[in-house]
Amino acid sequence: MIKRVRVSQPRILMYHAIADPAHDPNKLCVSPARFEAQLLYLKQHNLRGVSVKELYHARSTGAAKSLIGLTFDDGYKDFLHAAVPILESFGFSATVFVVAGLLGKKNRWEHAHNPTPQMELLGATDLLEVSKRGMEVGSHSLTHADLSGLNPRMLEEEVKGSHRVLSELLGEEVAGFGYPYGHLNHAAVESVRQAGYAYACGWRILLKHGGGAYNLRRIYISEKDNHLRIAAKLKLYSQYSVITQRFKRR
Repeated sequence: MIKRVRVSQPRILMYHAIADPAHDPNKLCVSPARFEAQLLYLKQHNLRGVSVKELYHARSTGAAKSLIGLTFDDGYKDFLHAAVPILESFGFSATVFVVAGLLGKKNRWEHAHNPTPQMELLGATDLLEVSKRGMEVGSHSLTHADLSGLNPRMLEEEVKGSHRVLSELLGEEVAGFGYPYGHLNHAAVESVRQAGYAYACGWRILLKHGGGAYNLRRIYISEKDNHLRIAAKLKLYSQYSVITQRFKRR
């Protein structure tokens, strides 16, 4: 059952990998050519893609009308080698949510459809380069666990532990968190808040009450999203947020 509720949240797009795999059952990949076309659409409509950290700072000063958040879940290595150069060519920035306990390894967590392509993840040196080039690094937990099903001790380890690892690596406080699989509940939101993050992004599920900056919905973007679909998604998002209690993992 789908329930639509009005929201006043910033517009944030959600990507995963910028790559062209021959087999992509989980629909994680957007080709570089399609990604570039999507950013061109934003620029042609006087929208500038920015990190969520920058977006929230602009909102606090009333200057966010022409900004749209760009996020990348999982922290695939192609973010640095494919996404960042395209972002830079448009003068855009973005947030990449990385799995802090798997830096430099592969996406070995559970997926909805298997077998899924094994893709390399950003390593520690990569993250320093990403940050140096003006992109925001956020946490996607330690192991990409479903936070909504964890006991308090494991939840704290995934949330607070990943904050510590990334903050020490980057030499600055990590501001953002992306809920793995988009799963969140009140316990997960409170854990993220207590760990010291400034905001957190989900996907299809939102808490019906409360959460504030730790309860942000995003617009899922895929290879199929040409300029007409992007326009429709942005228009729909400006009016409604969709809450669904059942969905497939990505």
